[in-house]
Amino acid sequence: MISILSTVIGIVFVMLLFSLLASTVLELIAGFLSLRGRHLIKAIRGMVGSGATEDFIQHPFFQQLAAGSREKTKVSGKNRSLPSYINAGTFSSILLDIMEIDNATDLEAKINSLPEGAPKKLAKFLYKQSNGDLSDLKKKVEEWYNEVMDRVSGAYKRNSQKWLVGIGLSLAVIFNADVINIYHNLSINATLSNMIADQATTFVNTQPAPVAANLENPDIAAARQKIGALVNDNIAALESPLGLGWDAVDWNTVDPKFWLYKIIGWLTTALGISLGATFWFEALKKLVSLRATGPAPAQTSSTGSAPSASALSKPEPTSVLESTSPKPSKKGS
Repeated sequence: MISILSTVIGIVFVMLLFSLLASTVLELIAGFLSLRGRHLIKAIRGMVGSGATEDFIQHPFFQQLAAGSREKTKVSGKNRSLPSYINAGTFSSILLDIMEIDNATDLEAKINSLPEGAPKKLAKFLYKQSNGDLSDLKKKVEEWYNEVMDRVSGAYKRNSQKWLVGIGLSLAVIFNADVINIYHNLSINATLSNMIADQATTFVNTQPAPVAANLENPDIAAARQKIGALVNDNIAALESPLGLGWDAVDWNTVDPKFWLYKIIGWLTTALGISLGATFWFEALKKLVSLRATGPAPAQTSSTGSAPSASALSKPEPTSVLESTSPKPSKKGS
């Protein structure tokens, strides 16, 4: 029972590390591609029309909000800095200003004098809803903006989830993180599974719970640093013992069955990563707690002490850790 639990803990630990890596890579991509800013501009364009969008983003108030922003994307053929978000009050103030609606005097006449297009139709519709009152008109514009942005935020989250699946699959292929192979290596090697379970226990007891990827205002520099720490300090220590990476692949034995298992393993890894680091962290906490309440795993050291975590990057000799690769057959003379 303990050996099975240690194997499961090892798999969950690997999924947690790759989920953390995938979410951080997503932050990096969101920062480089200005995904949030793109969604904002797309939403504004859909609300006020293509022509008014240029006037909107050129407004001094909008430019002040965009100053110093890391969000940059092409709008009307120009690379522009964009805020990742504006509130409803800001949107209504800018929109009414570019429409030159700044007081209640002759409000209807001003709306009727607007050039034909989406902004004029919108202004006339909202004017009817507001009973001709400017403050009520502004309130209606803000309510409309909030409704649209709720849907835009939902679409952004769904799009981010698709990105996460794609990133997970890419990481699975790059690191050759095949769940089937990982399970095989852990299940046939009790010493290895206990060692990784011990490292998982240390990780979950010393590291804070993961938070959702910062996609609203991603910090590219922090994301790069976090990726380096995850790869160099955690994943690198698991590569050799778990058979991650491509160095240990014997290309002479590769056949269609090999690729079939690999594709299934990579897809499983990608789908697992898409569940998120929070899911795997909570699952790991429960499994570690369950393992702690059971009997202690069998000692594998002649001194009676458990193997240290450094053994993950320095595998034991084959007399202690069973080999996970097939032995080459002897050729006839």
